[in-house]
Amino acid sequence: MSYAEKRRHPRLSIFSAAMLVLQDEGFLSEVKDLSQGGARVALPRNWNLPIATQCQLFLIFDQETVIGLRVRVVRVGSDDLGLEFMPDQEERVAAVLYESRFIEQE
Repeated sequence: MSYAEKRRHPRLSIFSAAMLVLQDEGFLSEVKDLSQGGARVALPRNWNLPIATQCQLFLIFDQETVIGLRVRVVRVGSDDLGLEFMPDQEERVAAVLYESRFIEQE
């Protein structure tokens, strides 16, 4: 069974600016895809935090639409991060999925 077949939620390929924030540090990135359970973002420059790090992910859809979610790092790849949305944010996740419909897909 391939990795993609093991997913709990289907992925939607999008391209959106993003920022990961941990305490007083911010890391610019871009969203590559997302699902109801999490997101894959480009590995930010100077990223040196381990798996299980919890932080805020701000998805920047346009100047007026920025949605923040609490996330946990579940995978650190050579050029991307796998992020899991923390529980009890269903309305925010739904808003992110709704807004992503208006973003150009890669």
